Amino acid sequence: TTSGSSLYSWRKETEKQSFSIPTKVICCYPESEKFILAHVKSVKKILTQVKIKYNSLSNTILLFSAHGLPEKIIKSGDPYQAQVESTVKEIVEKIEDKTLKHIICYQSKVGPLRWIGPPTEEAIIRASRDKKNIIIVPIAFVSEHSETLVELDIEYKKIAKSYGCLDYYRVPALGTNLDFIEALSDLVKLKNKNKSNILNKKTCSKECKKCFYNVREN
Repeated sequence: TTSGSSLYSWRKETEKQSFSIPTKVICCYPESEKFILAHVKSVKKILTQVKIKYNSLSNTILLFSAHGLPEKIIKSGDPYQAQVESTVKEIVEKIEDKTLKHIICYQSKVGPLRWIGPPTEEAIIRASRDKKNIIIVPIAFVSEHSETLVELDIEYKKIAKSYGCLDYYRVPALGTNLDFIEALSDLVKLKNKNKSNILNKKTCSKECKKCFYNVREN
C-alpha cells in the first residue's frame, strides 16, 4: 500500500508516457542483517534500563507495534504482515532471552473495515492490567512522526497508566541509526552490481501475490 503502490504508479506512468530509462528496484528487506541489528541494539538499551531498575525482566513484555491494515488487503496477497512477523522473529531470536515475552500488535485503525490484530491498544490494556513493564517497539516505522510521538508516547502511555501499567517505555524509531543507514547503503551498493532490474532476493512467500517480484520487470 506504500512502496508497492508507488512502484506500480511509476511503472504505469512511464509506460503511458513512453518514458524509457534504466530502473532498478530494491525489493523487501525484512530480514536484512544490519536492519535487524539496529533494532536489536535499540531494544537491548531499554532492556538494560529495565533490568537495572528491577533486577529482572520477568515482569516485562515487548509489544512490537506496527501500523495496521484492513484484513482484506492482506488476504488479497499483500506481504506486509508476513514481513512484519519475519522481522520480529529475527529480532527476538537475536535478543537471546527465551523468557522474555513479546506480542506483535497493530495500531492506528481507521474506518469500519476489519483490520489485522491484535490492536495495540488492547495489548497495552491487557499487559497493564497484569501490572507489567511495557516496552513498545515501533516496528515497520523507521522515523518519528505522529504515530510514534503522539499515539505511542502520549495517548497509549496514558491508557497504560490508567490500567495499572508498572512502567512504560518506548524504543526510538531507527531514524539515523548507523546500522540502519549502513543496511540501506549495503542494499544500494551490493545490488547495483546485480544486472537484474529487481535487485535483492525474493523474500515473500508464494501466498503474497502482490509482491513486486510477481509482476514483470520494467
